[in-house]
Amino acid sequence: MIMDGKKIKNTMTTVREAGLSRPEAGLDPRMTANGAPKEEEECHVSQKLAVLQEESLKPIKEDLAEWIARTLGIDITTDNFLEVLDNGVHLCNLAKLIQGKAEECVQNGTYDEPLPRVSLKYRNNATSGSWFARDNTANFLKWCKAYGMADDQMFETEYLVSHTGEKSVLMTILELARIGYKFGLDPPNLIKMEKEIEKEEEEVVVEVKPPKPSGLDAEVRRIAFLCKCHDHVKKLGDGKYLIFGKVVQIRFLKNRHLMVRVGGGWDTLENYLIHHRPVEVFEHKRLVVGEPHDIGNKYLYFKSKYRSHAQVASEHNGHAHAH
Repeated sequence: MIMDGKKIKNTMTTVREAGLSRPEAGLDPRMTANGAPKEEEECHVSQKLAVLQEESLKPIKEDLAEWIARTLGIDITTDNFLEVLDNGVHLCNLAKLIQGKAEECVQNGTYDEPLPRVSLKYRNNATSGSWFARDNTANFLKWCKAYGMADDQMFETEYLVSHTGEKSVLMTILELARIGYKFGLDPPNLIKMEKEIEKEEEEVVVEVKPPKPSGLDAEVRRIAFLCKCHDHVKKLGDGKYLIFGKVVQIRFLKNRHLMVRVGGGWDTLENYLIHHRPVEVFEHKRLVVGEPHDIGNKYLYFKSKYRSHAQVASEHNGHAHAH
């Protein structure tokens, strides 16, 4: 989903203004430029960014829902995504299907490495939130680990069962799709785009030609302009851009969503731009009685664009306890 200009501008305005004490705002560094308590404004920013992150997950969830529906022949959409999966049954069915594909590959000689010896047992009649749902999910994660999935790529059982960690669930299923692709299972569109990028990066460039304008490029420039980041976005080639000094790959997902390849996953361009803006620094002066106006207790205020690991962990724990 491409965010409209008004929503992007409102988000960027909130991110820039909240929590920042400008020199002319007064002497109290605890107050923002509009006179509101900084903690209150920062809370408002966190809420805005949470909404933005939820928006950024929708294209990934939509793609994975369509893939699961097509692969298993079940009714699953972005609206009922976690409700359909939270008893672990369909995830185990996916793992079982991939395991069958892997065994076929060994038999026909297209895969010559030994397969993990793992038995996948689960209850088809497990109800949501039950102990059996948790057991199904734990067995699925055990299978994923046996097939090479790293610990940091797997969600916690409770994230799925209690619907408290959707992003982690999506990233695990995306990694599951990559395992399936290795054994010949038709992948989601995001995985197809990843393979296209990998193929392009492996090709030897014989002649370097100036990049031609495209529909993707026009949309990238439009979003960058709305985010007021256009000076930091430069096209290097087809789908390749320099953003804030870093080379990234951008693709259109189903001609609707601008997606940025980030590490082992994907992010929407809007979310990427907002969360990777250079850190903002402001100089402030606390006036000292009896001293000239150009002399005072100067200090710098830094607005960090990242949260600490402790903050992230605290948010996850608080969210889990709330349920």
